[in-house]
Amino acid sequence: MAPTLLFVYNAETGFFNKLVDFTHKIVSPKTYPCSLCSLTYGNFTAFPEWESYVKQLPLEVRFVYKNEWPHGQVYNKFPLVALQGEEVEILLTKEALDKMTSLEELIDSLNAVLPRTTV
Repeated sequence: MAPTLLFVYNAETGFFNKLVDFTHKIVSPKTYPCSLCSLTYGNFTAFPEWESYVKQLPLEVRFVYKNEWPHGQVYNKFPLVALQGEEVEILLTKEALDKMTSLEELIDSLNAVLPRTTV
């Protein structure tokens, strides 16, 4: 099985949940609980630099919500970035993502962990 890079947001599926998240991010961005969302999205869409970066990755990429994450026994704090192959490997934890302050920092961190996992 080819590995899949998973970006798991600290948000849940559903129209109402998306509306609440959208409102929270605009009204009180400092208390918004999804640092991955804040790093990769503006108020309405993904940052163009993020979309370009993701498109050039040599892996299948999936974006999922925390209620779609079936690996709670491996790690259950959100957001997170993981690599799913035969097993699931957490590449960037909630704690690491929460410390990041820019998209550039996220991309640099991904570049640092991805080469060893895609060889």
